[in-house]
Amino acid sequence: PHWAWQALYAAGLLLLTYLLIYLRKLRHRRLPDPSVPAPDDGAAPSNNGHRWRRIGHFDRPAYCGVSGGAAMLEGAVCQHCGLCVSDSELSVAVRAVPCKPVALIPSSSSPSSDADIEGTPHHWVEGNLPAYSMCCVCRDACGEAGRLCDLRCAWCQRCVHPDCAQLTANGAPSTREGGEANKISNADASQRRQLPRLCDFGRYADAVVPPHCVQLSKPTRRRQPSLLSMVRAPRLPAVWRPLIVLANRHSGGGEGDQVLQRFRAVLNPAQVLDLSEVPPKVALGWCRLVPKGVTARLLVCGGDGTVGWVLSAIEELGLSPPPPLAIFPLGTGNDLSRVLGWGPGSSADDLDSVDALLSDLANASVDRLDRWLVSVKPSRSMLLSRSKRLTMSNYFSLGVDALVALNFDSARRSLPALTGSRMINKLWYFGYGTRDLWERACRNLHRRLTVILDGRTLNLPELEGLVVLNIASWGSGCRPWGSSASPTVSDDSSSAKMSNPASSAAQPDAQLHFRPQSHGDGRFELMGLHSSFHMAQLQVGLAPAIRLGQGSNLQIVLRSGSVPVQVDGEPWLQGPCTFTVAHRGQAAVLRCATDKSQGL
Repeated sequence: PHWAWQALYAAGLLLLTYLLIYLRKLRHRRLPDPSVPAPDDGAAPSNNGHRWRRIGHFDRPAYCGVSGGAAMLEGAVCQHCGLCVSDSELSVAVRAVPCKPVALIPSSSSPSSDADIEGTPHHWVEGNLPAYSMCCVCRDACGEAGRLCDLRCAWCQRCVHPDCAQLTANGAPSTREGGEANKISNADASQRRQLPRLCDFGRYADAVVPPHCVQLSKPTRRRQPSLLSMVRAPRLPAVWRPLIVLANRHSGGGEGDQVLQRFRAVLNPAQVLDLSEVPPKVALGWCRLVPKGVTARLLVCGGDGTVGWVLSAIEELGLSPPPPLAIFPLGTGNDLSRVLGWGPGSSADDLDSVDALLSDLANASVDRLDRWLVSVKPSRSMLLSRSKRLTMSNYFSLGVDALVALNFDSARRSLPALTGSRMINKLWYFGYGTRDLWERACRNLHRRLTVILDGRTLNLPELEGLVVLNIASWGSGCRPWGSSASPTVSDDSSSAKMSNPASSAAQPDAQLHFRPQSHGDGRFELMGLHSSFHMAQLQVGLAPAIRLGQGSNLQIVLRSGSVPVQVDGEPWLQGPCTFTVAHRGQAAVLRCATDKSQGL
């Protein structure tokens, strides 16, 4: 019959649609190629390895590295090697002056070959030395002649006079033709130390991936970037722990771009990756390129959202052992950064010298951070809604707290130019929190919720918000849970206290027994919020949080209406559904030895 053919045709279409969806998911689940895109290695004639940054006005005297001459007012600076050139000499510099190399192992070498490059020579750049520079040979001042003079290595950052460099036994860089040799009167040539031809990378040796240990593969298509195909461990007296820097150049109102520039100047440019160009899954290919027994460290420059993005990519790739992650905070709240001691917020101005940060990374200890799976299953009445599965590292909230985040997210999407500053963003949060004092959009939220904590139904007091805490910091540095008011007790006695919902609701939380809060104990903290005014009181320490309990499994049933929800700063409006929070695993993070969490 005709209807049978129609039914068969419809079934075939459904089957084909299901097959296409399955193949699409399968393609996304495949692990990406571990090869990491590399910056221009000098083979392309367009850049000669340089990455130029235009300077509209130099903040200090700068001289063209090609022609010398008088100080420039404007020009360009290479982010990799630091070469300064005038606009008129830029094309000459691109053709004639190579940048510091990314890789030195020939692409034709076999990965199993024992052939080894002797090392990486110094990459000398003439002139424009940092202020108060000192010659590493004679210990006299460098770069103070008021013209293009003296040399600086783009790898180890050592400075040297040209005639001091000529004392090396293995050869030395030549001065620019016609240049006058510097006269040093305070040291005798016999007392000067010899400068080796090969660079030892100085104080950055344990963090740098030397070019003589890196191999690039040839691109298979035109205009395709070179890929890193192999990384060998250098011969160092100390433990080699390469640092991979991940940042989004748009983070922090453009601060991310300046941070990338700072690290490209001292590390191998291939180690510094812009997440707006290279997604985390591809950038984390570094962790598979390094030799066995070597663990790469990650430095994520951004806010809590960027950190969560990278942590999720580590989980999806199944890296074992997971690389430890440190944070250079560029976001607004930076709550995870505060908990791990990396500070409430930083800027590119804090990286005039990366020495302090690299020292903190060297002394940092590995810590564990719980990761929680938040599942959202819509009720049967919401047929068009889809289930969600998100990963939580910081906190998950419903109600008034998430409403403020949702309003700010809407403002950021519609007015991106007005949300580029950390201070302005906090003013937005303050404004939306104040507006809700009159609107009270989430009043009587407790009447629409059923909360089951570790199998026990809680009797909720009057609430407008519910927050699940994994870390001690919340809302840009507030510590609402506080310290444990009572001594730690066993699970049995804690369960007995929480098994009676009526007594738990009537009894002040100070009389309940809670474990000390920790982000690595496999337990979360559940607290309530009375209103937006209660949130403001928590921020200034004028009121305690409503501590509802601790646990490792949570179920929240939203019976009616819609409620704002957020997971680690990702907000949305959710209809009737069931939320489930369960332990997913742990991530490796680095805790700063010197706590920088105190601050504005």
